[in-house]
Amino acid sequence: MKLTPKQEAFCLAYIETGNASEAYRRSYDAENQKSETTNRNAKALLDNNKIATRLKELQAVHVERHKITVDGLTKELEADRALAR
Repeated sequence: MKLTPKQEAFCLAYIETGNASEAYRRSYDAENQKSETTNRNAKALLDNNKIATRLKELQAVHVERHKITVDGLTKELEADRALAR
């Protein structure tokens, strides 16, 4: 499953912003488009199976990354501090 560079850029921008229209504007030449056209094109990309699959992959990476919490880090720090004593 190979995405075009613009499709990959759309996916990354969508993960960053959470907004499909903004991701479309960042990834495609949409300067002269009406906002309705941009919205439709962004929705079409979200409905593309290859793009939806890639977005799920990227979201899974972010879920793993965000499993690190302040509480978890605090517990580790407390354990390290106790061990150092």
